Amino acid sequence: MAIKMNNYGDIIEMDIWSSFGCFTKPFSNAGGLLSYLIPPKTSIIGMVAAILGYEFDDYVELDDGSRKYKIEELYDIKISTQALFDLRVKRVTFNSHYGNEPHLMNIHQDVLIEPYYKIYLSFPNNLKSEKKELLEKLKVNETVYNLYMGRNEFFMNYELINHFNNPETKILTQENDNNFFKSSDEQKIYGTIDKRIIENATLSEITEGVIFGRIDNSLKKLRSFYEYVIRDYPVERHNFTDFKYAPVSFYSMNKNDDCFFSNLNLNDNKELKLHKIGENKWVSLI
Repeated sequence: MAIKMNNYGDIIEMDIWSSFGCFTKPFSNAGGLLSYLIPPKTSIIGMVAAILGYEFDDYVELDDGSRKYKIEELYDIKISTQALFDLRVKRVTFNSHYGNEPHLMNIHQDVLIEPYYKIYLSFPNNLKSEKKELLEKLKVNETVYNLYMGRNEFFMNYELINHFNNPETKILTQENDNNFFKSSDEQKIYGTIDKRIIENATLSEITEGVIFGRIDNSLKKLRSFYEYVIRDYPVERHNFTDFKYAPVSFYSMNKNDDCFFSNLNLNDNKELKLHKIGENKWVSLI
């Protein structure tokens, strides 16, 4: 049986932001809908599909009765995410329908305050035309469908920041990672990292100065410059309700500061592919 191989080249860097946002965790309920602190890969793929104009209900029926949605052809896109805001969450109440409830009910939900993210995208070669179309639309800030930060009420702004054409790549293994990180110049790794690959990581930060202000008591503020782990990060969604998950590490930083993984220890028999996005700057893609 032939093994499917996809080659990757360019990396698209874009920023997305909104006044509010939420990415509901599927296992939470109306008593308290929890939000992922970073957009799931499934949400980012949905954003790409909205820009390209994929129909929400464009699917074909398979012989086993399941559905294959057109958006699934985008699942080979690789992504990475940086949170560029001081993580803040507020519990709010919406009067809305939930699930199969026929009547309006109070929904308690965690909402992100002023979320701002840097997103890296890499298209496989079999999606060259989709990559070209996305770039063309990003350059003129055009989208077929409106973009939202998790809910229709939270309109999303977006901007193309950079386009790296065939950046240098490097494969880290247990045999060469020490040489990579102990070079004379500090190597910086940005974005989310697949936790199945790394045993542990060292996070470093460079701050120009931090000013702490008063925060409303109803807000929960999480600390920047700390490594966070999501054990159930959604990376694919099939037949609309069947999710595939992966554990990931990520961190948050303010837009004017710098935060990065400065060292990684890989698990046995694992390797990590890095893509160069600047002098001694690399990004890992999922």
